[in-house]
Amino acid sequence: MVIGISTMWNALKQSDGGALIDELSGLGFDAIELSRHLTREQIEQIRFHSQEIKICSIHNFCPMLPGVPQSRAENDPIHLSSLDADERGEAVRRTIRTMELAVDIEVPIVVLHLGEVDTYDRSYLMYDLYEYGEREFEAFSKKVIEATDWRERKQAEHQDAVLFSLDTLNEKALRMDLYLAIENRPRYYQIPDFDEVGMFLERFEGSNMRYWHDVGHAMLQERIGLCWSNRWLEAYKDHLIGVNLHDLKDLEAYHPPGFGDLDFKEIMAQIPPEVPKVLELRHGRAEELEEARETCQSLVPVETSEAD
Repeated sequence: MVIGISTMWNALKQSDGGALIDELSGLGFDAIELSRHLTREQIEQIRFHSQEIKICSIHNFCPMLPGVPQSRAENDPIHLSSLDADERGEAVRRTIRTMELAVDIEVPIVVLHLGEVDTYDRSYLMYDLYEYGEREFEAFSKKVIEATDWRERKQAEHQDAVLFSLDTLNEKALRMDLYLAIENRPRYYQIPDFDEVGMFLERFEGSNMRYWHDVGHAMLQERIGLCWSNRWLEAYKDHLIGVNLHDLKDLEAYHPPGFGDLDFKEIMAQIPPEVPKVLELRHGRAEELEEARETCQSLVPVETSEAD
């Protein structure tokens, strides 16, 4: 059983990569995940500490893209789903650099953010209606349908672009002996949606392509009417290679498990004990982080042998 912590927790607070790793390793976690919030300088410093604690996974793009403010590392200017060949090619090259970093510091899994469908973002309409308590009314359902309809009009060409990118990345991953993990995303216009995970996994069946589940993202999709959160693990458990854990307060993500409104006893029961679990949290008090780790550890189902 592995319970790790993402560098998202202190990447913006600890400019020195060595101090960043030291702080996280002192909190009692089994492993560290390298997030998208790390600068090139932090990565170079982390290299010297990479043998001190297990690094279980890394997200693309890492290190973060040049010219992007560290506080906005989630807002990629380039995507693996882009219809522009030059932009998509640059996203592939940057992902390969992340993969090369993974090989260099012996990280087995690269978690992929695949991009998005180029459509007008109507998420704020669904978020506003949810916050006004309109979740069960017709107006909410109408906005969900309108948004997903717009996505469906444009998604096929972006799916093809993703497949084009993944063809190249999968071939590289096989030669590098790396796993690539497709992560579910929180917003309706992002790739993949529920069906697209199945499409991509089927296309690369028998390869090193896997599924990475984010608990908070799945519940955010449920709360704005897109997909029941339990469907992802039920459908893709056989392909599951890792999980990000964070709690929600209504629609606000990245709280420590146990400090929001999700039922982590139910959530942890759905996740196989042997699958790595990584807390992905905004910065907060170390005491909350340690309490969240202990909560998750106590809720991991006990593995039983066939003889039992």
